Amino acid sequence: MANRLRDSVAPYNFIRLPISTFIRYKNCNDLPKYDSYKNKLNTGYIDYEFVNETPIFVGGEKSTDNNVEFFKNANNKFCIPGSSIRGVIRKNTEILGFGFPDFIEDKLLLYRKFASTGAAKTEYKQVITAGEGTSIENVVRAGYIYLDGKDYKICSAKEINNKTFFAVKETLLRKMRLEEGDRKVKYMYNKYIVNFKPKSEETKDKDWEEWAKNNLNKDRNGKSKYKPYKTNIKFSINEENKITSIQLTPKKYSNGILFNSNHMGKKKNHYIINEIDTNAKVYTIREKEILAYKNDCDTNKQRKNASFYYLPKKQGIENAEPFFYIMDKDEHVSYFGKCPYLRIFFAKSIRDCIKVKYDESGIDYPNAIFGYTVDANCNGPLKNQKHNFKSRISFLDVTCTHANLIKDKRHLLLSSPKPTSYTHYLMQSDAKCDDDLITYNNSYAELRGNKFYWMKNCEINKYTNIPKNQVKVATNIKNILDKNSKFKGKIYFENLTNDELGLLLLSLKYNNKTKESIGMGKPYGFGRININKMELYIEDINKKFTSLDNCYKKVTNIEKYKNEYKNFINKNLYDMGYDTDFEDIDEIQDYISSKSVIMQGKDTY
Repeated sequence: MANRLRDSVAPYNFIRLPISTFIRYKNCNDLPKYDSYKNKLNTGYIDYEFVNETPIFVGGEKSTDNNVEFFKNANNKFCIPGSSIRGVIRKNTEILGFGFPDFIEDKLLLYRKFASTGAAKTEYKQVITAGEGTSIENVVRAGYIYLDGKDYKICSAKEINNKTFFAVKETLLRKMRLEEGDRKVKYMYNKYIVNFKPKSEETKDKDWEEWAKNNLNKDRNGKSKYKPYKTNIKFSINEENKITSIQLTPKKYSNGILFNSNHMGKKKNHYIINEIDTNAKVYTIREKEILAYKNDCDTNKQRKNASFYYLPKKQGIENAEPFFYIMDKDEHVSYFGKCPYLRIFFAKSIRDCIKVKYDESGIDYPNAIFGYTVDANCNGPLKNQKHNFKSRISFLDVTCTHANLIKDKRHLLLSSPKPTSYTHYLMQSDAKCDDDLITYNNSYAELRGNKFYWMKNCEINKYTNIPKNQVKVATNIKNILDKNSKFKGKIYFENLTNDELGLLLLSLKYNNKTKESIGMGKPYGFGRININKMELYIEDINKKFTSLDNCYKKVTNIEKYKNEYKNFINKNLYDMGYDTDFEDIDEIQDYISSKSVIMQGKDTY
């Protein structure tokens, strides 16, 4: 029976992506030139100041013991790097300017755990399950991955009775009395596994699970002795593919490798991988699968003995590592890993789920203002551009002019949300139960939009102590700046049109009610700031080359430029697929709410 959907609560939400991208310039030749100044274009700077309404922390370099202090500049002053402010404002410009989401990574994702519930479980079984009457050895192959130049290649293990590897129960290894040690077998359970007998056929799985939990292979101090391992062996099998003999050998080349990855729960088997078949066809693994596997290795913080899972770093087939894999119908290596029950990739990458319409030739607002670099990974409107374009704005570091310092350490769990949580990251409007959920395998999978954290108040003293089981994963932050500290920053701009300048000003401070979130700990309420002063200065181009003064004029009516952008974009909304004014569009309303609503109540995530 399909599982009913459960409420899912998170400290973040999403602002929907635009229906289509607004193209401000048809090509780079239409962009303002850097070697000329015109009266119709604006060059100058914005001075702005803000106070933090909740404690704020922008981290510097993290030490090996997870200690982080507030970022300081070369003058040893607390500050927020200009690049941090730039990132925030660019994202705002992307939303308010109907830009293409360029900075969403084009990477494949892996199923979380083993796709334990709902739609993902069904999809996982379709790929990895052997089916009635067959074994995993008939679906998954074993082979050896090695580095050849910049490419990773895989060569199959030899086939014995149509199998490239064999599962072998730990009970058999114990009965054969194979030696245990650093370069030998690593046992998951103690030696009494050979005496295990279930109470009945009906209860055998439950009996084994209970026995396995209480009979792990431990040292005198009660710590697990098991670690992933591989060791060269010689082995023999009978006509029924039953292992009849295993011999440990120190020889470099052997008939196979006895091999096992992490021990999870009630696992029973180790694996024998046949020796490499040097006459077999060699396949190059595609870059996107390699990048996805490496990313998983780098970000999977819960995995023990992480180095065991790494791809080989030394060149040559002599340094090949044993892996399991599956080939697709086009003879591509589609999935691979260190266990036959592979963590498999979803069919669609994150970028494949972007449904924003765009003109294939043209430049949108964010790229026109912030600049862009054309490379092989360009997507969206930029993919047909041939020249790079330098940013027309620059951000100075934001200096703290008055610091309310909290010197005592606080301890935060700062793990980031993962796009593999498709229940959150993908549109799920029609799902009535777990089996109806859209995953990254669905052709109509669509990203929810740009993620933002709800603003909330921060109970700073909640994070003074840390539970013992969280010591290794917590980040210890020191020199937090308490609320009502003061900051001052500056943004320079060059050759912006009136509507571009208006969009930049809206992105910095939309209206008197909107706030911003900066730095670490946003899920806990850290980093809410209120820009309480913003001054605009524009050069007088007529006096620029005839006076020794800087010739900047203070603009008293900033709202004029904001309104110029709104009026400009309103004239183009119908052609983009909208039937309402700018501020009545759902995603713009969502944006304003995300910057002005303060969530109340206790943490619920």
